[in-house]
Amino acid sequence: MKSVLTAENLLYMFDGMKLTLAIAACASVIAILFGTLLALAKTYCRGKLGFLNLLATIYVEIFRCTPQLLWILMFRFFVKGGGFNLGVISLSVVSAPYICEIVRGGLNNVSHGQFEAGYSQGYSFLKILQFIILPQAFRAVIPSMMSQVVSIIKSTSLLASINIFEYLFTCNTVMVSSTSLSGIFTVYVMEAAGYFIVCYLLVLLVKIAGRKLKYA
Repeated sequence: MKSVLTAENLLYMFDGMKLTLAIAACASVIAILFGTLLALAKTYCRGKLGFLNLLATIYVEIFRCTPQLLWILMFRFFVKGGGFNLGVISLSVVSAPYICEIVRGGLNNVSHGQFEAGYSQGYSFLKILQFIILPQAFRAVIPSMMSQVVSIIKSTSLLASINIFEYLFTCNTVMVSSTSLSGIFTVYVMEAAGYFIVCYLLVLLVKIAGRKLKYA
């Protein structure tokens, strides 16, 4: 009986994992940047800038209350440039609202007195955000944010539904070539092991970072 774990198949699955990690890394960076802007809008935009608060709130609630797969399936009709661009953009857009709420929690934990202290030193509002508020907020939410990055890595599996050659898609392609039940379950184990190793290593890093921040 021919094994499914041939050098060719393993290399094919490894290429899928590389694409998965590349998409997840780029999507995480964009989602963190966009999510931070959304959090700032929801937290500090009042008065004349209140419309930004409203737009951010609508965006966050729509994407948090609807399935991610629904949006990924829709984005394939609008995003051009291949599977990598589609994967990065779609995961960034659907993940940013969750990052927003994480960062907003950190911002709300920073005392308003920090603004008064900054103003007394002659800092502008933007300088206070850049040098005082955001560093404290990010330090408080790093563990939660990294946990969301783990979720983004797992969410890349949704991209298999639109034929992007990420890890789940390549593993399933190998599975189709198997003619035995043992071969099929071998690929399932490989799929689970691949995601587990990557995500668990990141979880360990989160725990280590959390301990260092706690005693820093």
